[in-house]
Amino acid sequence: MKPHPFLIPALLTSCLPAAALAQERPNILYIMCDDMGWGDLSCYGQQHFHTPNIDRLAAQGMLMTAAYAGSPVSAPSRACMMTGQHSGHTHVRGNKEYWPGSGNVWYGANTDYAVVGQEPYDPSVPIVPELLKRAGYRTAMFGKWAGGYEGSVSTPDRRGIDEFYGFICQFQAHLYFPNFLNRYSPSLGDTAVVREVLWQNAEHAMYGQDYAARRQYSADLIHERALTWLRAQRPGEPFLGLFTYTLPHAELRQPEDSLLAAFRGRLLPERTYVGSEGSRYNPTPEAHAQFAAMITRLDAYVGQIMQVLDEQGLTSNTVVIFTSDNGPHEEGGADPDYFNHDGKFRGLKRSTHEGGIRVPFIVRWPGHVAAGTESDLPFAFYDLLPTFCELAGTEAPEAIDGLSIAPTLLGQPTRQRRHDHLYWEFHETDMLGVRQADWKLVVSHGRPSLYNLAADPHEDNDLAALRPDIVRQLVAIIYEEHTDSPLFPVTLPAR
Repeated sequence: MKPHPFLIPALLTSCLPAAALAQERPNILYIMCDDMGWGDLSCYGQQHFHTPNIDRLAAQGMLMTAAYAGSPVSAPSRACMMTGQHSGHTHVRGNKEYWPGSGNVWYGANTDYAVVGQEPYDPSVPIVPELLKRAGYRTAMFGKWAGGYEGSVSTPDRRGIDEFYGFICQFQAHLYFPNFLNRYSPSLGDTAVVREVLWQNAEHAMYGQDYAARRQYSADLIHERALTWLRAQRPGEPFLGLFTYTLPHAELRQPEDSLLAAFRGRLLPERTYVGSEGSRYNPTPEAHAQFAAMITRLDAYVGQIMQVLDEQGLTSNTVVIFTSDNGPHEEGGADPDYFNHDGKFRGLKRSTHEGGIRVPFIVRWPGHVAAGTESDLPFAFYDLLPTFCELAGTEAPEAIDGLSIAPTLLGQPTRQRRHDHLYWEFHETDMLGVRQADWKLVVSHGRPSLYNLAADPHEDNDLAALRPDIVRQLVAIIYEEHTDSPLFPVTLPAR
């Protein structure tokens, strides 16, 4: 077990006071992968493969053991991070998608539809890149946006992003060899988000045997653009980089290279995914090898990022954060039981049980965040906006639910404000969740279940009948935190 930062006063002397921190104006590099479980990194206990670069990031910084996503799925979890509001308040609370209705030549040779994108963020609510851009930061995003459909009121070019490359629509990101990626780059003459066609992919079918002829792998293309942007940054000119990678989300497919070859025949019994009629994913005969290689590829990305920071002289003044947007999935042949994705927790993506919302979270800032430390501070993605604002020395909006965790990162526990409770709701599975201290209430279709996380982190023993007093207490919190949304309705428990 690594030493807990609150128990080592000697390590705290390297941390700067808040006033000095504001003057430092550190770079912030936020790396968020897609659907990685709490147990998918070797520094969190994964045994089937290793993640040496991410492990090194943890060894050089702080590993958080009670970090929570904003929601158990992608778009609303990202919305909580962007707005500082929890999913009972923020506008985007689900993966609501907009369909144009008929054919789209860029999406698929054998489909008659396309998804344009997700429900837009409320333009009246400021988001992280807007706030930091106003504070003088350069801003960029590479990966998934999921904060509004193409041409909507909320696209990267309209929400404080100086440079973007990736997927406006997260549905498009389900396949790794797409027909196009979205781009916003004023240096290339873009005045708005455009589609950059991947012609080596688009000339082949989206599904079926011809799909294997596609060659332009979106994850690598996005990462290459991210590194190019990072190499252009200079000391003394603060930046916010949002690297929202799609790995290891389905589909389970990647280029034929040494990363994949290293796992073939090793993770037995192998799992075959044959797909089905109407499935959004292509078949794979080697789901285990593909998944392990995808995490390995992501780990290699992190190593390359760290190398570029070193080469550019940016390491000492860059806060690097690594996390996942929610818990693990079981789509496209993914096998959460085999890999024990959720670690010691119950539940997967789309669930407000711990496995659906507890995520890995690592922070490195040499000389400020003590190396080799852990924190068990419970916090959620809506705490990131005020954290980023504090690190950048700017004010956070008042109408947020988050509390800055910068004091914990900097080894200043007496300054750390703590939540009385954390809150989640998710309409697609009609689930809610409240954590207060060690008590956890999970509400499914209006029915509450109660767990004590200290004694039962896997949430196996429902104590609702034994502790109705605690149930009433946590149900009252739900009624305090929930605001009705006609787009994302949920069933509240009886008072």
